[in-house]
Amino acid sequence: MIEINKRSTPHYPKNYFLALMLCCFLGMFGIHRFYTGYKRIGFIQLITLGGFGIWWLIDLVSMCFNSYKDKYGIEMEEYNGALAALVLMGVAIMFLVVASLSLPTLFESMVR
Repeated sequence: MIEINKRSTPHYPKNYFLALMLCCFLGMFGIHRFYTGYKRIGFIQLITLGGFGIWWLIDLVSMCFNSYKDKYGIEMEEYNGALAALVLMGVAIMFLVVASLSLPTLFESMVR
């Protein structure tokens, strides 16, 4: 991890837990991008609902693998691998549930 003295620079590491929770719950609106300093990209995600969900998912996965950095290239502070694995499993389960609920409707429309 990068050691940065918070008093000597105005750019200090953002909190990993806060950034991850913002991405999980408000990521479709790009709120995590505003928090990490990417205001233009945050605005674009706000308008496109997280790049139609794709951009949001990429950001979420990159945060879980600790490869997401803020605008100044500083890594997140206090990375938690267990929390990241839990979030990834939760997202995978959510997609499986949504897919299983939508498959019967898809098959009905294909039969008609």
